[in-house]
Amino acid sequence: MAKSVPPSSPADGELIRRCQAGDREAFGELYRRYLSAIYGFIRLRVDSERDAEDLTEMVFVKSFEAMGKYQERGAPFAAFLYKVARNLVVDSYRSNVPVLPLEAAETHSDDTPTVEARLVEGERGSEALAALARLSERHREVIRLRVLLGLPTETVATWMGNSPTGIRVLLHRALKALRTAMETGHD
Repeated sequence: MAKSVPPSSPADGELIRRCQAGDREAFGELYRRYLSAIYGFIRLRVDSERDAEDLTEMVFVKSFEAMGKYQERGAPFAAFLYKVARNLVVDSYRSNVPVLPLEAAETHSDDTPTVEARLVEGERGSEALAALARLSERHREVIRLRVLLGLPTETVATWMGNSPTGIRVLLHRALKALRTAMETGHD
């Protein structure tokens, strides 16, 4: 989950400027700030911890290499990292890297309990996992980003190429579709 920046910590923009001026420690701070969130995002999409770790490291290597050309354009730095991560995951799919089935997502070892893991703990856990698997990828994605990773609506909007209002509507529809899928699967 993305952590809020303590009041005494420099903002992302300041760290980016310092990094572009050659301060490697500034990028190290960005790395520490976003490592857990990026790893969690990737881990839900790949089969093994090792693949998730490798892809996460690649995200930060590519981001560091691109830092000289990086320009803030009104989107948070996390959105840039997410796009790099998403592209690497897509590339890994093309390379036949096994993808973690949604039903197995609750077993990932991130410290943050997943939505799927919390649902499994409940009485209807297996029904919920089956229902999640029946949702569209876009609905699963908005649930992962907003509920699982706990990202702000504005960040999810940037990442998914939508407006914050559109994301709120999409999340509402995704949760409604999940309830409907659970009800129809229950009968």
